[in-house]
Amino acid sequence: MTRPGCAVAGCNASLRAQGYCNTHYRRWQRHGEPQPELPVGRRTAGGASYWSVHQRLKTERGPASAHRCAECGAAALDWSYAGGDPDERTEPRRGYRYSTDLTRYRPRCRSCHRRATVHGPFGQPLDAHRAARLYEAGASARGIGALLHASRDAVIGALRAQGVTIRPGGRARRAPATSDRSIQSTTPHKSCT
Repeated sequence: MTRPGCAVAGCNASLRAQGYCNTHYRRWQRHGEPQPELPVGRRTAGGASYWSVHQRLKTERGPASAHRCAECGAAALDWSYAGGDPDERTEPRRGYRYSTDLTRYRPRCRSCHRRATVHGPFGQPLDAHRAARLYEAGASARGIGALLHASRDAVIGALRAQGVTIRPGGRARRAPATSDRSIQSTTPHKSCT
């Protein structure tokens, strides 16, 4: 005995509930109508979807949490596409860029993952020399990270790799004042007497 099909014309999927297939039933629940004019999308795009690639990553390379972040050395949480694949794909619903080549993924902490996927270009290394110059001039690691599109931990790691001594407490050091305007008078103003 065959199951009846979806009530939407042209949809050959099997019945789920209320006379609709799973997709049209969910649309009916969310929007009050099955929206038959919208195509029924599949998660695959040319054989491997964004989601299936990430599932393969977990299967073949293990969870990202078993690795250290490739950028800053903190505990990784996500597999992140490093870019550069000539056959790069884009997940149609959310616009995520991805590759079917698993060697193009790096384990990253959440901060580095977001920074890499939002700011790009992917895989661009942190300019450690510039970070060291800024830090030695008094900038904070967080401020340098914001400027160079890197996490605070990535900046600290790069500074340590450059042999820079990290200030306690992470507070920015004020450069000594050199102008006459910065010299405060120790005598009270005449209007304060």
